[in-house]
Amino acid sequence: MSARGGPREGAGRKSIGVTKKVSVTLTNELWEKVEQHCAEHKLSRSELIRSLIESSDL
Repeated sequence: MSARGGPREGAGRKSIGVTKKVSVTLTNELWEKVEQHCAEHKLSRSELIRSLIESSDL
């Protein structure tokens, strides 16, 4: 049996929270703004949405 491959304890990307899938309906114009902002700031959509929520008064 090979000692390589397979899951290892502590390996992989660490979780930052609970993943929940949601759908968001925006106009094409707003999606373009989201994509442009993400590209300019090298962010994923999730990172952008998370930062917007964290900076709000929810």
